Amino acid sequence: MSDPVRFNWNLFPSTKLEANEMLTPLGCMYTPLGAEALVTSGEVIKCSLCSNIINPFIKVDRENRMWWCPFCSKMSFFPETFELHEKGASDGAVPTEIRPSSHNTVDYILPIDISAKDQQFVVAYVIDTYQHTDTIEQREFDTLKNAIADSMALLPKDTLVLMVTFNDTVEVHIQEKTNVVAFLPELLFLENYDFSKLFTDQKLIQEVFSKLDIDRTLAPSPDMSSLLKSGIIAPNLKSLQDYVKTLRPKLTHSFKPARATGLAVFLTTLLLSNSFTGLIGKVNLFCSGPATSNPGRIVEESATMRSHHDVANFNAPHFISAAKFYQTMSFVSCGYLLNDAYTAVYTSSGKVVNYAVSDSSPKFSFDIYTGSLDQVGVYEMKSLASGSSGSIVLTDGFQSTRFKENLNVNTSSILEEKHNCKFTVTTSTGIKVMKAICAGTELQSSYQSEKLSALHHAKISDMITRFDLSMKKRNFTNQWYLGNLNDLDTIAVYFEMETVNSSSMLDEISGAKEVYIQFQTKFYDLESANTILRVTTVKRPTTLSVLAANKVRLSNNTYKLVNTRSSIVKEKALLESFDYKAWMVLFTRLLINKIDTTIGYESFEEVVNDVDSALIRLTRFFGGLKIDTRSSSNPYDNLKLIYSISESFKELPALSYSLRRNPQLIRIFNSSPDETAYYHHMFNKCETDTSCVMIHPNFYKLESTGLLEKLSLDVTSLDTQAGDDSFFVLDSIFNVIIYYRYSDSKHKIPLHNSNNDELIYRKVRDPKLTSVLETVKTQLIDGRNIIPNIVLTQSGHSQARFLLARLYPVLDKPEEEASQQTSWWSFFAKLNSNHALMTDDVSVNKYYDELLDKVQNYKIGTNY
Repeated sequence: MSDPVRFNWNLFPSTKLEANEMLTPLGCMYTPLGAEALVTSGEVIKCSLCSNIINPFIKVDRENRMWWCPFCSKMSFFPETFELHEKGASDGAVPTEIRPSSHNTVDYILPIDISAKDQQFVVAYVIDTYQHTDTIEQREFDTLKNAIADSMALLPKDTLVLMVTFNDTVEVHIQEKTNVVAFLPELLFLENYDFSKLFTDQKLIQEVFSKLDIDRTLAPSPDMSSLLKSGIIAPNLKSLQDYVKTLRPKLTHSFKPARATGLAVFLTTLLLSNSFTGLIGKVNLFCSGPATSNPGRIVEESATMRSHHDVANFNAPHFISAAKFYQTMSFVSCGYLLNDAYTAVYTSSGKVVNYAVSDSSPKFSFDIYTGSLDQVGVYEMKSLASGSSGSIVLTDGFQSTRFKENLNVNTSSILEEKHNCKFTVTTSTGIKVMKAICAGTELQSSYQSEKLSALHHAKISDMITRFDLSMKKRNFTNQWYLGNLNDLDTIAVYFEMETVNSSSMLDEISGAKEVYIQFQTKFYDLESANTILRVTTVKRPTTLSVLAANKVRLSNNTYKLVNTRSSIVKEKALLESFDYKAWMVLFTRLLINKIDTTIGYESFEEVVNDVDSALIRLTRFFGGLKIDTRSSSNPYDNLKLIYSISESFKELPALSYSLRRNPQLIRIFNSSPDETAYYHHMFNKCETDTSCVMIHPNFYKLESTGLLEKLSLDVTSLDTQAGDDSFFVLDSIFNVIIYYRYSDSKHKIPLHNSNNDELIYRKVRDPKLTSVLETVKTQLIDGRNIIPNIVLTQSGHSQARFLLARLYPVLDKPEEEASQQTSWWSFFAKLNSNHALMTDDVSVNKYYDELLDKVQNYKIGTNY
């Protein structure tokens, strides 16, 4: 199993110069469920001063039955019930809580609170019932409701279900009585109603509950019997699945009819948040078009959908109001009270971390499914999913096989996922928590009690970096709500080291030679019905520890920390501690966060420049770029300049080049705002290796043996021998492109210009194509959390552009071929090209040459 904690630098800086040369904040990618954990049902033992949990790095005082906390250096007593091991005992005899393991991770099975009600899982289906008259023959709505009924059969036992449907009206289904309560926006809201006041309009909210015959004075109630009795929330029985199949569509000739998506989501959120204590759940939202009615309107019925350019130039009149509306409901889904969520979003001084969230408050995540050729407003609604660690699935229609596969996978994985997750990061002296970038929502810090309040500013950084928007609200904390987690969901956590101004100020006695970080993830395991606290504790050295280990004793019996030897050893240790994949993913998340938190961000060239600038500086400071003077009997070889780079950095330029060209993440091109929201949301959930493939796709050739051979990501890899028909596969996680290169037009596959789902997902008569699809499925797709969009294309086909656009452009110029040995790109990949790919982008050859020149000529203060 891979390491669940991956830092960009595994040797932490001790001076400001070292920290600045690292260019990005110190950070790590943490996968909470990615580690093998030791399991105990014992008491959670905490430090009496800082409240950190006992771990393998403590020091034991057996004589006094005390332990030393590495986070605050305080001595605390062991509980009388804790059985200490004998000194020198084998690892198996050491108590689980302090036993060293490969990842130093322990799962505490917490005792059941007999005074609290059992946590009940609820799934809400919020269904768009519109069907365009053009799709009557395709029976698209029938496909949707059958898929929903099938997914209900996959729900865990004892799951409760809430059903809401909407078109121009919202209907809450009273399932026991097979009738509905309808809410018409024009009757619910007065003319010129101020929808920003909706969340504080107690009269209107009470009217909603009265119409549903719910006594709100007791909500949320510890008892769920009233809601079950009303039939609004019902057990998942076969009769309910049959009931779904009786739903009828509302036909429309318009592609933008009056659609009350926002009201449907509001009523669903209102019902779940006021249902019963201990509720955990999931909302499945199905949209076949954009919201055109308030609240939450995305677009007018007669207007076109906004683009990135429209948002940037304030030509999307409903963007801000809609984004705030859905953000408020996202906070409510994380357990915040309606009034608190409203204040945090709609007031200039309100912050979500100003308010507490009760452990027993109802909490639920959002999964958004779209079935539309046009955008539906995911850009505005993204916070629903990204704030609760939900999913976003974009498809062209609900008849898509990928839609059904995603719905079934997300439903069947409910039992395996961990729910109601609260994530906390604590640190030792010398390091502070800065922020986390993930699919989650900030909570109050863990230092709220009077005893711990002084630690809030000592342990949580308020530093603003160049990656942060200056006008953005700051929610400084060390605690986040993550909704539901799967095995690969990963959080990017950033830190600030407390450093000195220069190496001459380093003090071996008072300075930190190592730092400790503890990750605490509390979650509910639906399968075992247990609440579990997972604790991962890590230790990392600082550069001070390297200097101290190599200090020089002077003639006056004093020691000199910084000397020639210690400086060389420190630089070598820094280089070896660098994880280029973790660095690139952490860096990319910072850039994406900057794009997403800036309204209408459109300066994508500035982001590309940030990528180039970071690579230049990082290579200059740490890359170890030097002229390789190799001895040779050939005198002409001595005239060639051959550059080499540090092993830890040699893959970085290729990743950077792919990132700066990436049309989905950074250089947004030919993507709608909804697609950008999807790509960014999924990237911020993925673990390191998967994220790197999103940045730098894998390119394969299907061999005759049935295996996929990995190729270089440049156009020359498409070169094949005459008469050789070949299949190539480009895997970017989001998309898997299967490209057929034929030698004779007689061998062409009969493809549609755009939609080839019939060939991809149905039984294909062509045995060769069937074999290729099966190979791709078994070797690439099976086992992934993200089900990709599969594109089937071939030479001369319209969709071949999607593959060619991701390949490196390599220019075919004799003078460039002659200078290959003097170019630094030749040390990262062999790019002997006989073909030129026409592109507006800079070629990989030229990119590496320009970077080499700028690294060599870099001076402090240079602004690239």
